[in-house]
Formats: sequence, C-alpha cells, structure tokens
Amino acid sequence: MDLDLTQTWSVLCWLEQAIDAKGVETCLLTYAARFGLSALFAGWVPRLDPSIASDISSRILFQKFPPEWAARYNKQNYVFLDPVVQRLQTDRNLFSWTDAYNSCSSSNDVKRVGGEASEFGLVDGLVVPIQSVDGALAAFSFGGGRLELGEGDAAAFAFVTNFAAGRLLTLTSRQKIDQCSRLTPRESDCLLWSAEGKTDWEISVILGISRSTVLKHMASAREKLGAMNRAHAVAIAMRAHVVR
Repeated sequence: MDLDLTQTWSVLCWLEQAIDAKGVETCLLTYAARFGLSALFAGWVPRLDPSIASDISSRILFQKFPPEWAARYNKQNYVFLDPVVQRLQTDRNLFSWTDAYNSCSSSNDVKRVGGEASEFGLVDGLVVPIQSVDGALAAFSFGGGRLELGEGDAAAFAFVTNFAAGRLLTLTSRQKIDQCSRLTPRESDCLLWSAEGKTDWEISVILGISRSTVLKHMASAREKLGAMNRAHAVAIAMRAHVVR
C-alpha cells in the first residue's frame, strides 16, 4: 500500500471514529492542512434569492473561518454575491476558488468577496459539491493562503470529503431522530398527514383545528427536529418511525 493510500485510509478511520460534528470538522481541517488549506465552510447550497436570507443560518454545517471574516460574510449576505455559490448553481464537480473567480460574470463580486477574503489570508481554496440522495446539494469549501494540490490529490480529497459528509449526516440524523421524542401528539399528527400529501387546509379540517394552528405545529416540529423544510421534517420522523 503506497503512502498516499495509507494516509487516506488513516483519515477515513479517524472520521469513522468521530462521535460528533466537531470531531468530523477537526479531522477534515487536519487533512486539508496538508494541501495549504486552513479554513472550512460547509452547508446546503441556497438559491440565489435574497428573500431567503433569514433561512441561511439553518443551512450551515460548518463555519470554521477567521471570526471577523465569518461575521462580515454573514452580516453582508455575501452568500448571494460569492462567486463560489454562483458556480455551484450549475457545477457539480470539484473546483477551486480561482476557477469560480475566473468564471464569474461579475468582476465586482470577485473583487468584493474574493478581495476581502484575501485580507484574512483566504486567497484560494477548493470546493467539493455533494449531491444527497433526495436531490439536495451540499458543498464543502476549504480556503487558505495557497492551494497545493498535486496530481491525483483532487480525487482523494473529494473521496475523503464525501466520506466525511456521510459520517456527519449519520451523526446528525441520530441526534434528530432522538429529538422526535419531544414532538407533541398534535405535531406528530400534522407530520403524519403531511406525509400523506395533505395540504395545511386539509390537515386543519381532519384535525378540527385552524390552518394557522397547523402552521404553528409544523413550524414547531421543524424547529425541534432541526429540519430545513417540511419534507425534511417528515423524512426525519419517518426514519424514527414516528410517521409510518
């Protein structure tokens, strides 16, 4: 077994032993450091629609950037200007930040986001898009002062990151399933009928409550389960056998 394969195998074993998200994050950053990368931002890729700005925080999986840069990025809603996020709207292959900057149609966005990131030592990076089985797209974006990727490294990097994403989702799914025990009977009923394809109005008629109350129960269930939307909440409840 050659050195590169041995190192990759060691990282996978370390990831398999991670017991929480912090462990996965630490392992990924340690692995990325050998390629000149020191920062990580990961999350579910949003549409380029500023109206969903309030929902962005719920999409974040990791945000291990310099604190001042992370605060500025979040406050200014740079996610909607970021050339990396723009490229993710159409590209599902691994690419570098430089690739994203070069393909961006707005030089102002490149100058603003890329230029300000470089002030914090984030000059270049590597992005690994990950498609989930239900069609959602996540991305792991690693940044640093200099990207040092040798021949064959890209495939190994993508493999390790995909494995890490799977491990993270396994850990968080267990935590979310545990949260199902906190659902009230009404919240469980709303999820059950939603899984049957019923609308909010139909659920309100079936349960004998107002539509606004249905919406309140659904919102509470999503919050308890850490779900991004109704379909996600139903999926978590189904895995926990709360909804059958």
